[in-house]
Amino acid sequence: MAKTSNSLFQHASGTISNDIVIKRYYDKVVLSKKPDMSNRVLSEKQKDWNGRLALATAYAKFLCQTEEGKLKEKIRLKLPAHKAVFNALVKEHLLKYKNMTLDEAGEETAKIAE
Repeated sequence: MAKTSNSLFQHASGTISNDIVIKRYYDKVVLSKKPDMSNRVLSEKQKDWNGRLALATAYAKFLCQTEEGKLKEKIRLKLPAHKAVFNALVKEHLLKYKNMTLDEAGEETAKIAE
């Protein structure tokens, strides 16, 4: 990993030829090797929360399909103008079904979608 103060990299981020990653941390720019995630093993809890997040994302996408739907949810959630409706819906779903199993949460969400 290398730090640089070169002005060429100050506004850059991303990958270069799938080998080098440019990361920005506040005022520093770091060049590093691309991480190898192929041998990563997820725990059961991580798999469960990945499923929950996918379910919450689908729920938010369903409710935000139209501008009318977004406005309706923004009013229901009493969000200020600068807050994103989609993120608020994902957060609401995750908190609401936190203590249920993934299958139970999926069944409850399916009832809402009908």
